[in-house]
Amino acid sequence: MIFPKNQAVYENLNTSFTDVEELLVNLKENGFTGCVEVVFWEYEGLLLLDNGEVVNAVEEIEGKKLTGQEAVPRVIAKAGEKEGAINVYRIDGEMVTMLSSMVRSELVYQDLSTDFTSLEGLINKLQSTDHTGYIEVHLEGDQTTGFIFMLAGKVIDSLFTARGEDITGRGMLPRIIEQASLQGATFNVYRAGLEEAMEESEDIRVSIDFPQLLVLWGEVIRAAETAADRLTEEGHFLKVFKETLIENADDYPFLDPFAARFHYQQGEVSFDGEARKDFSQGVAEGLQGTLNRIESETGGRDLYAQVQRELTPVVEAHQEEIHKFRLDRLLPGMFS
Repeated sequence: MIFPKNQAVYENLNTSFTDVEELLVNLKENGFTGCVEVVFWEYEGLLLLDNGEVVNAVEEIEGKKLTGQEAVPRVIAKAGEKEGAINVYRIDGEMVTMLSSMVRSELVYQDLSTDFTSLEGLINKLQSTDHTGYIEVHLEGDQTTGFIFMLAGKVIDSLFTARGEDITGRGMLPRIIEQASLQGATFNVYRAGLEEAMEESEDIRVSIDFPQLLVLWGEVIRAAETAADRLTEEGHFLKVFKETLIENADDYPFLDPFAARFHYQQGEVSFDGEARKDFSQGVAEGLQGTLNRIESETGGRDLYAQVQRELTPVVEAHQEEIHKFRLDRLLPGMFS
């Protein structure tokens, strides 16, 4: 996969002596943005990271590509094999977004020629349409190829590749334009699948962090249960919570108690199923509905104030996770 490699952090780390999972933990702790490249004979794997979080992955074996959630564990597993190499490159956030969306690109213009259009004119046209993708520039007379990367109409980077060497940087753009005009060139224009990439990134974030999310939800529900049962009677919260989940099962079938996939008991949440992007939305609506109903049953007593008090130690211990998983936005009445 073509991408800028001018900011190397580590190069040629031997997979036989490098623990890639430890490496990823270290990169996460340091809020690293860039990519981890795993290279073997006829194999390339990329893990794209934004502020330490894996947001997408690409695995390419003999020209065949696999991307997204399925690719992440495969690239990590491959990095655990012997006699490969690991490279780590720092890339800015815009380029990570671009690379994430490049893995689902479609060709929109093929073999455009400088005989009929200028490269500079083509770039201007793509800028006017807020194009996200890249231009592949094949210079005539040699084996040099230029790549121009665009995000929402903005040129964010460019590079020359020739005889196995890459020269990158924003300063390359005038050079590519000049050489295309002097030598002649053909262009291929690709539109990147930005929306699909964002969906893939969310799937990956959820799947990687899902065990942590379950623990957090267990503590949040336990705080609500403690406050609600104090106003009513022991076991009342759990009864209403199950009834509310049943009522919401049409919108969130995975939370149906009769399906036995989602289960809450004594401060612990378990889920027998694949990680889902709408998991927290469904649990939040079920919990919100439960508290609203119990508050109504108790004659309008301020249940939410008591829930907030019970949540104080949870917030102190997990403030970063609460914000990361958007629980403060999903449950504003509980996290004020």
